Amino acid sequence: MRRLLTPFVLVCALAAPAQRLSGGIPRSKIVLPVPAYIGMPIWMQIESPVHYPVRYPSSTSPQDFYCNKVELKRDGVVVPPTIMRGLGAGRVGPPCGWLGIEAASGQLPIHLQYPSLQPGTYMVRFTRYQYGRSLHTEIGEQSDWVPMQVLRPPAETVEDWLTEALSRVPTASGALLGDTLPSLLASRDPRVLQVMVDTTYNINEMVSQYAANALAFFDPEHVRSALILVLRQRAPNAALGYFFASHGDTVKGIVPELLADSLPRLHSADPGEVAGAIQTLGVLRQPYFGLSPADLAKISAALSPAVDVVIAQRNEKGAQSLANLVGAMQLPGGRVLLWKLIEANLAVEQSMSCVAGYKDPADLPRLTTILSQYDSDDPHGYKHGGVVDDLGRQYGNATRPYLRELLATSKQTWVKTAAAKGLVLMNDRAGWAFFVNVVNGNEFYRREMIQWLRATFLELRSADEAVVLNFLEARLAASPAA
Repeated sequence: MRRLLTPFVLVCALAAPAQRLSGGIPRSKIVLPVPAYIGMPIWMQIESPVHYPVRYPSSTSPQDFYCNKVELKRDGVVVPPTIMRGLGAGRVGPPCGWLGIEAASGQLPIHLQYPSLQPGTYMVRFTRYQYGRSLHTEIGEQSDWVPMQVLRPPAETVEDWLTEALSRVPTASGALLGDTLPSLLASRDPRVLQVMVDTTYNINEMVSQYAANALAFFDPEHVRSALILVLRQRAPNAALGYFFASHGDTVKGIVPELLADSLPRLHSADPGEVAGAIQTLGVLRQPYFGLSPADLAKISAALSPAVDVVIAQRNEKGAQSLANLVGAMQLPGGRVLLWKLIEANLAVEQSMSCVAGYKDPADLPRLTTILSQYDSDDPHGYKHGGVVDDLGRQYGNATRPYLRELLATSKQTWVKTAAAKGLVLMNDRAGWAFFVNVVNGNEFYRREMIQWLRATFLELRSADEAVVLNFLEARLAASPAA
C-alpha cells in the first residue's frame, strides 16, 4: 500500500553518525516522516548497524514491539506508550519475535504505541535490547534522539489517504500484517473498524487474530454494533472467540445476540463456523457473562449433537473447543461425549485430559491402555506425557498401579518421565529408582529431570548433583517395597 502525504527524509543526516555510541553500543539510524500527521500512519524506518532486520509485528498484538523500544519525549518530559496485550499466536522464530510471515522489515508503526499525540515537536529514540536475557536491561543497539514534528492535517488530507488505503487493501498476509492493517489503525473511522471485523475471517490464523486484537482500539459501543451486524450473517470465528474472552466488558452487552447467533451454527456445513460457534459458547458460559440457567441448559443440550457434527466433519479445531467446553461444564453424560471424540481420533489428548477431570476411576484402565501405545507421529510422547501428568493430579493415589505400568512398559520418553514424577510425589519406590538411574546416567533429559527435582523439593534448590543423588538414594532406601 503506498503511503500518501508522509514523505520520509533522513532527519539525522546533517552529520555522518559514528557507528557506536558511548559505551560501545552499536548506533542505529532512524528515519521519520517530515512532518508526521495526527490521524495518519507514523512509521519509523530503522537502519540497523548489526545487520539484523527489525521485524513487525512481533506477535498478533498490534502494539507489541517486544525487544524493540520506541521512546518519545516532549519538552524533556517522557511520553508514556500505550501497550495492550492481546491473545492468540505468540512470538516464534528469530530473536525479538516474528510470526514467520514475510513482510516489509526495518520499520515500526509509532502511531500504535503513541495513539494520542498532540501537535508539537517530539524527540524520538529507538532501542533494541538483547534477546534471550532480561528484557529491557542490556542494550543491543540504539539510535540518537531525533526530532519529529507532529502536525494536525487538514481533514481532506486524512480522507484522501484513507480513501486510497481502503481501496487498495491487499490479500497477501505479509502486506496485511506488515503494512496495511497497522497503517489503517492510525484511524478510528467506522470503515477501518469494518475492515478489522471482516479480516477476523481471514484464512490465515495470524492475520485473523491480529485483526481481532485490533478491535480493542475502537470505541466499545461501535465494536458491539459492528459485531451484531456481521454475526447476523456469519458465525463467530475463532479469532473473535479470543476477543470475547479477553474483552468481556466490550461484548457483555450483546451476549443474548451472541448466544442466539452461535447455537444454530453448531449445525453448519462449514467446519470453521462450527468451531467458532463452539469456542464462543465456551466463552459465554463463563459466570462473568451471567447466562441464565435456561440459557446454560440450551448450551448443554446442544453439545451431544455437536459432537456428531464435528466427528462427521473430521473437525479437529471444533473437537478441541468442544472437549474443553464439555470438560469445563462437567455435564452428567460428558464422559460419554469425550470418549466418542477419542474413539474418533479427534482432540485425543485434550479429550483424555478432560475425561480425567471427571475423576471416575472406571476410566483409568482405558486411559492407561491408550497412553501405553507408541505414537510414531510423536515418538517421544510429548502429547501423552501431558495426559499422564493430569492423571496424577486428578485421581491421586488411585493412579499408582497405572503409573507403575506406564513407567515399566512405555517406549516414549515423556510418558515415562511423567509417570516417574507422579510416583515420586507419592513416595513410590519405582519413581525414586527411576530418578537414581537418570542422575547416574547420560540420557538427554537428565538435566531437565534434575531441574524438576530442584524445583519440587525445597532442600534441593541450590544443591549440586552429588547432593541430589544422595537425596534420591536416601529416599529410595527409605521408601516401602512395592
